[in-house]
Amino acid sequence: MYRWLTGGLVAGGLAAAGLALAAPSSAGCETQPFAQYCDGPIRPDGTWDRCFSTQPQAINGQYGQITGWVPSVGRCYPVDPNAWPPTPLGQPQYHIYP
Repeated sequence: MYRWLTGGLVAGGLAAAGLALAAPSSAGCETQPFAQYCDGPIRPDGTWDRCFSTQPQAINGQYGQITGWVPSVGRCYPVDPNAWPPTPLGQPQYHIYP
């Protein structure tokens, strides 16, 4: 019973994190190996907002058993193409069109 309750709480928390980190419907998105990047529209000054999010990662213990989870993370920040490279490293060096 405890295992089911814990699993339900983890699944519910992951679903809520996914909704909180979702990109606006007008954004263009690109999936990289460990993250998804989504860009908002380009502003008149040439800048735009970019959001990124990662998927939760399982921590494997001895004998391949899952011993924990690294939660998903994400944030949004302004991008100025005249000031490359912005962080985080490894992100697309261009505007992602919807």
